[in-house]
Amino acid sequence: MTVGERIKEARQRLKMSRPALAKAADLPYPTLAGIENSDQSSSTKLHVLAKALRVRVEWLETGKGPMEASDEPPAEEGWADIVGVRQAAALGDGAVVDEYAETHKLKFRAESLRRKKLHADRLAVLYGRGDSMSPTIKNGDAILFDTSDIEPRDDKIYVISYEGDLMAKRLVELGGRWFIASDNKDDPKWRKPVAVDESRQFEIHGRVRWIGSWED
Repeated sequence: MTVGERIKEARQRLKMSRPALAKAADLPYPTLAGIENSDQSSSTKLHVLAKALRVRVEWLETGKGPMEASDEPPAEEGWADIVGVRQAAALGDGAVVDEYAETHKLKFRAESLRRKKLHADRLAVLYGRGDSMSPTIKNGDAILFDTSDIEPRDDKIYVISYEGDLMAKRLVELGGRWFIASDNKDDPKWRKPVAVDESRQFEIHGRVRWIGSWED
């Protein structure tokens, strides 16, 4: 059984139509239809679908373990579990979105999330690959992003898909247009921002709110 078939099974169990699920998960209908039909998918969306369907992310992704979210043990007091995606967000030319990326959990202090007005069930973590966002984000850094924050703001970093590639980049508004910009100014390859053509499969998955980086 595929991820899409499990989504359909869970949706039908709740007697929920596809448009109703798209609304509950705050996803565009074509995105949900693509995931359910297995034409296209983004692992960054599985946790919001799991929440709307009241099932476990691990079951939705792999089919293993209990289906219902209520079977999960409660998080430790004072800590919040954030879904981690074993998926690279390119800090370069782009990484193909992996619909079957393995998920895991990372723990963050619940109080810290509250101070930042962040909700654990809307957050996800993936990992950077490449050097175009250096020194802000380095190769291998953990990137926490808010999937509910998808309206672009000038000079903020977002996890985006563009032309089928998943990447973490800065969005910059210039002359009424949005551009994809890199922070690495040492390499001439990344100095020039790229204008966003929204007809070429552009999607914002969420704003980056935390970066976990090793110090040398």
